[in-house]
Amino acid sequence: MSPKHPMTSEAANNALQNSDQRHARSIAADQPGSKLKLFAPKLLAAYEAECRRKRDFIREAVETEERLGSLVEALRPIMNDKRFRSLLVSEGLATIPKTLAERLQGEKFRPGAAPRASNPFPSKNAGRQPVSGICPDVLDFLQDHPVKVKIFGLLRYVLPDRQLEIARLMVAMERVTFTYAKILIAFTPRPLLAEGFYPAMIANVSEDQLGAMTPELSRLSSEFLSAMERLGSVSLELLAAGRYLDRLMDNSRVVRYLAHTFPGNFEEFHKLSGGQAFSNSLSLAAGCGPQGEPARRHRSSCRKAPARPS
Repeated sequence: MSPKHPMTSEAANNALQNSDQRHARSIAADQPGSKLKLFAPKLLAAYEAECRRKRDFIREAVETEERLGSLVEALRPIMNDKRFRSLLVSEGLATIPKTLAERLQGEKFRPGAAPRASNPFPSKNAGRQPVSGICPDVLDFLQDHPVKVKIFGLLRYVLPDRQLEIARLMVAMERVTFTYAKILIAFTPRPLLAEGFYPAMIANVSEDQLGAMTPELSRLSSEFLSAMERLGSVSLELLAAGRYLDRLMDNSRVVRYLAHTFPGNFEEFHKLSGGQAFSNSLSLAAGCGPQGEPARRHRSSCRKAPARPS
């Protein structure tokens, strides 16, 4: 296969395992163009862009977790109120999303502490040796992504753990490219480099320059991957919790009870909910329906409307 055409990692794995050493060396060795060095201006620009993108994503993940945490902590004292729980039962609102109920029963929510697997990518290759220098876990992880064969030549320059981290970063950033792999190789901490390899072999910058930038990018990469693991589940939790909050804010009796008994929490819900649902709740708390109609008529319509499922 010509190096210009992408090869899936599954095909590379098969080629490396089922062919003789001549074919294995052909797949894993440097490919044409792989010896072109990254020059300082391009590498510096890539470093700054990479740090910025990762900081933005980490900030977004933390903000999402903080919104979920604020909602949980605002609901916690209310859900411990027996009269309020009885009100929820009478209004058909006692069914709480499972993840929210677990949060309410647990410890205080802290951003960055969302539960996650201790090892999100368990090895399926116990007892298997690297294939011509490539970690089998990397080939498994990249199985569904088109990968240019010369990327595998680059990955041989770093140890297996770093190979897998680079593969995860490429997929997460949607940049499974040779140039991006080379950038990540260049910014690899020295203890994770293969013996006999130095970043100066692929980057035309001094070791002092690389040494000054590598720790910050390594820290951001680790935080980025951790945030990536958490964000999906936290976003779904926030969506379910937000929908439940909207149901509470649509109920006139619940709204008046909260406004009278838990005014501070009621204001917190105002910040968290937003939109038309909370505008309606303010009218309900003042004794009017969503469009200024008397609360009595609105309560009547609420009683006739079927309860929405959780």
